Amino acid sequence: MLPKVVRETDLHVFKFWFNGALQDGLHYDNELFYRALAVELDKRTRLYHLGCKLATQGGDALITISDQSSSLWLSLRSQELLAQIQENPVEGLPHPSL
Repeated sequence: MLPKVVRETDLHVFKFWFNGALQDGLHYDNELFYRALAVELDKRTRLYHLGCKLATQGGDALITISDQSSSLWLSLRSQELLAQIQENPVEGLPHPSL
């Protein structure tokens, strides 16, 4: 299954307190997500590659695009995905945070 890709301007991004810090969140398709990684436009294809990798592992990931950047969003129910990305990063992408 491929990750969903949505224009960020079509969504409502909000702030919430999670894991000791203020995070970006969004509600999409009856699921809550947090922004795990944001990259510049030139790294968009690598971010999509990472999203595909997570989707094949059964993760619930969402990719948003805007004119300036792209973001990887992970479901709040899928905390194990963050550990997987941190252990096996995609070359050329910064480590995701939370």
